[in-house]
Amino acid sequence: MDSRTWSLVLNTLLLTGATCAISLLLGSALAWLFTRTDLPGRRTGMLLLGLMLFVPLYVQAAAWHAGFGVQGWFTQAVSIPAWLEQRTLLEGWRAAIWIHSMAAVPWVALIVGLGLGLVEPELEEQALLDGSPRQVFFRVTLRSAVPAVGVAALWVALVTAGEMTVTDLFQVRTYAEELFTRLYMGQTPGEAVLGIGPGLGLSAALVVAVLWVCTRLLPRRRPLSLRRRWVFRLGAWRVPLGLLAGLVLLVLVGVPLVNLCYQAGIVITPAGGGWTWTWSLRNCGKMLATCLVEYRREFGWSLGIGGLAASGAVIAAIALAWPARRGGLPAVPALAAVALGLALPGPVVGLAIIWLFNFPNSRFLFRLYDQPIPAPWMALTLRALPLATLIMWHALRSVPAEMLDSAAADGAGPLRRLWSVALPCRLSAVALAWVVALAVALGDLGASFLVVPPGVETLSTTIFGKLHGGQEFEVAGICLALLLLFAGVAGLAGWLAARWSRRAAAE
Repeated sequence: MDSRTWSLVLNTLLLTGATCAISLLLGSALAWLFTRTDLPGRRTGMLLLGLMLFVPLYVQAAAWHAGFGVQGWFTQAVSIPAWLEQRTLLEGWRAAIWIHSMAAVPWVALIVGLGLGLVEPELEEQALLDGSPRQVFFRVTLRSAVPAVGVAALWVALVTAGEMTVTDLFQVRTYAEELFTRLYMGQTPGEAVLGIGPGLGLSAALVVAVLWVCTRLLPRRRPLSLRRRWVFRLGAWRVPLGLLAGLVLLVLVGVPLVNLCYQAGIVITPAGGGWTWTWSLRNCGKMLATCLVEYRREFGWSLGIGGLAASGAVIAAIALAWPARRGGLPAVPALAAVALGLALPGPVVGLAIIWLFNFPNSRFLFRLYDQPIPAPWMALTLRALPLATLIMWHALRSVPAEMLDSAAADGAGPLRRLWSVALPCRLSAVALAWVVALAVALGDLGASFLVVPPGVETLSTTIFGKLHGGQEFEVAGICLALLLLFAGVAGLAGWLAARWSRRAAAE
């Protein structure tokens, strides 16, 4: 490999390593505090972390950039000390590592929290007979949750290595950013691939790693314990740890939201040959309303294509998950779809779609490429397919076998059992998979940016373009409007998940 290739390899590894280190430390600590202790406000904390799962990376980048970037309100309002050499607080590597880490913390907390929740309480209760709660935590609880921590680390590495939103914004060169830049600057897909062959090899290695992990995480039919989980009592540490967890949540959720609200409400007026900055709540609301009206076309394109992609992803997920519920060889297609979808960077997915629609001697595909919907629809469907497949896989596998066997005894075939028995029992899971797929589709940038045809403007491409153009105030207003939309999506997903859990427990 040449020096350029080595540089891209080292940059990608450095970014993923630093992001994993920070996010695993914070996310694992929050997962334990919110799921296995008597920390005050733990339900509210989990709710806020769950809401952050639906916030796209480009919105989080815009939120941090609005406060501490070159044109951020903090950078403009506060004098930077001389020892910082007039540099902004968030730029280059600092910005890329920080934003990726903050975006990854909710995912780590969710995955590790699920792992901690699956620890068998009988083992912990038995260990308590021979040791203290601290010994039980280190020897039983933490050791049982190590696989979940490994899965969280792999997930964060995959997402970080495959994203180009933050690295392109702050000029940090990684493989995903390099591929995106080559294609965006006009290189053909073949020329771009020749320059990043080792990067695609790295993606292939990640695919193998995901396949191995997924085989260890296949849903299995085993009765879950009905005993309540052991709750670790914090004692005198309850209040200090509660304040510390609240401070972390304030940084994760509060600071980005304040940055957007402040940036959207700034009023700049001339004064004494210069300019003065003042903030107005009225101006913030006016900017929000203006963006909702002015960018209604972008909202329409995003919701329309995203809704179609979510529908396509759920249909494909059901088709993959239904035969995969039994495990074995029929599960290979679903396993491969999940692994490839999680491991391949967004620009690689966009590159594959460009190659497909420009396939030689295929006039039909070439004509479809000029249409506004097919190419971005396919890109977003592929990006949303892995999570939708995992949700439907677990949902269909949890359908009671007695119901399916009874239908089979009455002469119902596999498709009839799926349509008449399994899906009616898991309508909430289908709706949840659709909502999650919609959130993924609305938040994608790496794949869709490369395949969106002229004349089609989505929210992700609009925000990304305006961030590079320095239009900070409009970006803040659009992001606030988008956050309102995602709050509704996240609330609907939470309600559907709770309903599905109650129905599954009743069965």
